[in-house]
Amino acid sequence: MNSNGTRFLLLDGAADFRNASRQCSWDAEQRAFTLTRQDAPRLPHLAPARARELLAAATPCVLDDHGQIGRLSDDGTRFECTLSWPPTAWQPVLAALDDAETGAPDLETLVLDPVDAPAGRFTDLALGGSGLVALPWSDGGTQHGLTAVHLRRRWQTHCTLAFAPRRACVEATMGADRVWLLGETRLGLAVGAPLPQPYLGRPERFEPLQANPDPLRLLWDLALPPHRGLLGLAADDERLYVLAEHPDGTDDAPLMQVFTRPLAAGPTETFRVHRLPAGLPLATDIAAIGDGRFLLLVPFEEGPERGKLRDCPLFALPESEDDQIADLVPERWPRRSEAAAFSAEVSAGLRFVRHRDGHPRTLTEDGPIRLYRLAQARFAPSGTVTLSEILDSAMPDTLWDRLYLDACLPPGCRIDLAVQAGDDREELPVEWIAQPPPVRTPRPSELPFAPGRAPTDDPHAGLYELLIQRGNGAVREVRGRYLRLRITMHGDGRHSPAIFALRVYYPRFSWQTHYLPDHFQQQERPLPLEDADTVAANGADLRERLLASFEGVMTPLEDRIAASEVLLDPAATPAARLHWLAGLLGTTLPRHWPDARRRRWLASQGAMQQTHGSYRGLLLALDILTDGAVARGAVIPVEHFRLRRTMATILGIDMDDRDHPLTLGTGLSGNSIVGDSLILSDDQAREFLALFAPEVAERRGEAAVVERFFDEASRRMTVILHGPAKNLAAVVRDALPALVPATVQWAIRTSDHPFVLGLSPLLGIDTWLETQPPPGRVVLDRTRLGRGDLLHNPVALDPEHAVPIDATAGEGH
Repeated sequence: MNSNGTRFLLLDGAADFRNASRQCSWDAEQRAFTLTRQDAPRLPHLAPARARELLAAATPCVLDDHGQIGRLSDDGTRFECTLSWPPTAWQPVLAALDDAETGAPDLETLVLDPVDAPAGRFTDLALGGSGLVALPWSDGGTQHGLTAVHLRRRWQTHCTLAFAPRRACVEATMGADRVWLLGETRLGLAVGAPLPQPYLGRPERFEPLQANPDPLRLLWDLALPPHRGLLGLAADDERLYVLAEHPDGTDDAPLMQVFTRPLAAGPTETFRVHRLPAGLPLATDIAAIGDGRFLLLVPFEEGPERGKLRDCPLFALPESEDDQIADLVPERWPRRSEAAAFSAEVSAGLRFVRHRDGHPRTLTEDGPIRLYRLAQARFAPSGTVTLSEILDSAMPDTLWDRLYLDACLPPGCRIDLAVQAGDDREELPVEWIAQPPPVRTPRPSELPFAPGRAPTDDPHAGLYELLIQRGNGAVREVRGRYLRLRITMHGDGRHSPAIFALRVYYPRFSWQTHYLPDHFQQQERPLPLEDADTVAANGADLRERLLASFEGVMTPLEDRIAASEVLLDPAATPAARLHWLAGLLGTTLPRHWPDARRRRWLASQGAMQQTHGSYRGLLLALDILTDGAVARGAVIPVEHFRLRRTMATILGIDMDDRDHPLTLGTGLSGNSIVGDSLILSDDQAREFLALFAPEVAERRGEAAVVERFFDEASRRMTVILHGPAKNLAAVVRDALPALVPATVQWAIRTSDHPFVLGLSPLLGIDTWLETQPPPGRVVLDRTRLGRGDLLHNPVALDPEHAVPIDATAGEGH
């Protein structure tokens, strides 16, 4: 709401710009509403019979976090890996096999076994979760099961299944470790793991009936919808996808379908069946990329045309429950190449390479390569959509004011808008009222001191504005409780307009209504468009729109004036004005400080200036400079006189130190309350008098004791940095000269372990009560034995040869 009380409705997401025509759509990568891409995927068309033959001989592959590639052996009985590409040799993946009685892996003897199929051969290979590999197996008869291998914990375990599994999928959600199993007619969910440590029962005590309460097992299974053959299984963060042939297809003219269901749904949840468009080549695998979209892997054509057509089709699930046909998205996702066969019997490159990050990868001649959308887009020349969302002002006969767009209009592109308005949501007028072209304004946003939604590095992006009005008639107002928008976008084929956010203001604050006499007011009502083609605007309407133009310029200025206190609020002022505000408050802000620290420093200037040079002011300043380390107890400034301890008994004085930040209630004293005052220790009474009542000590002739006490313990302080806070030593050292009085001597001390001052040195133990930070990784020449760091197994097929790789590695090998 602006200073005139005018509200606005905001459209800035996929749901807000939903429409039925799909000529324009929400681009999730740009976070903008644009023309829909019109790229024509170049799909290879291999004969269906040959595609089925290659799929039957294809072997699945996985890629670990260190660039190592795993696959099934040629005979399908062993899980193996290679360290280089092209592979020079394949070696077995090793993991500890769990004990059949205790359900725990044999990690004490450090004996690692190859991962072999307990019966028959492995039928699939999948990697996901926290590093779990799923290998379903079957002997083709009555023995079926699942073998699970954890690459970090180096265990392997297995369970039996009631059906023959053909595909497996480990949920892409990191740490989920749930395995989906796909059989010819059943879908099952397997969960569980072996015990983390061996468990040995003892006959003299009661033992549980089952040593492992959560073994690997099939949790439940349900029937699949009818199909003609299974092709693939995949999952994203929300849904499970099953690719299968449709029963209506034939051997020569196959049809494909996708079964989907939420990952969080139970066994009673039914599948949604989505049919794919006819005429597509038969796919050999599926990969989910999120937001209800999935890619299909289509084999390359054979012969001289091999590799000329190499795109993967992308599909999107329909938003409507009634629509059962998945949409082919007009985008190109090209593959680089297709890897050659591993052997004469085993094909390569016909399955997506599974990685636990969930991104789609294919096996190419250069190794596993991640798929990306083709950056160079092609758009239709224009597109017109009517937004499904009808804007509701909640007020009958609303006078709609103006419309602001955070948009980008490249050269050769434009945006046309039209509106419908009325008081009956179900029967809005048929007429579409065309609006004038939006005009770019020099401000980033009409909202006071707010950044725009459009990218600042694009010269064609900014804030565009138009006044909502009719194009003809004596009265050109647009009135009604409800407003519907129609957007027409025009591009040049290579570029598209983009709307990042759209704001519709209502009701109009009319200067004519508020400030002019009654005889200047509008006395007529708008006419239908067909009756107003030749009618000129009357005087009241001309004045209304003329004054509205001035109001559109002045109101944002008034809003900035009304919200000018934002400039003085460190929490709300724009980041560019923080240095100006710092100068106003008499301080400076280093440019390398993070934004949150600069804002807190300015917000605390009042308290810091009042307490400058005191212990309280030092605590506040250091807490800001260290981003809360003082409040966490990681940085503690200590005045030396607080470190003095005694065994004297002072009766009648409360020596409770439970709330003291340094001792936490560990002070030693034989104190008890007897009368108002009683001290039973002549030797140390003088020190207590010097500490708590120096004026009494001076009257008793102990002035020398008082002076010596303060000489030894006053005007001295130490800043103790606990554990990880020792990395803040430079920050604290640079800040102390400006925060501590010149008469105070200070020092900085670090400690590898946090402790309670005065107690840990006496007991020799760590007595600091705090949240234990997670252990770090062992680093050569830095880690000290037994000091917190742990040696973790990497998520690698061969951990002995695992080496760190760059964050972008895994895009290739």
